[in-house]
Amino acid sequence: MGVKQISVSVENIPGKLLSVGECLGAERINIRTISVADPSDISTVRFVADDPEKTTNVLKSHGYSVKETEVIAVETPNHPGAFKRYLNP
Repeated sequence: MGVKQISVSVENIPGKLLSVGECLGAERINIRTISVADPSDISTVRFVADDPEKTTNVLKSHGYSVKETEVIAVETPNHPGAFKRYLNP
């Protein structure tokens, strides 16, 4: 299933990721998945939210630079080898 992934760059200092979460929580936006890449002074936060358009608008209104990317999302059972069924032709 195709979904929109939101990417935001934030300073790699305590509290910045919390600020992103608070902005979204105040607008009742649910984060479904999240990953954080921490290569240097700037971290890239990538997540899927339940309302990507609203999420983008909220983050931009708080001064964040936002990028949307179409990605594939797959929910798999929680056991070893479960993902393999999606890879076999």
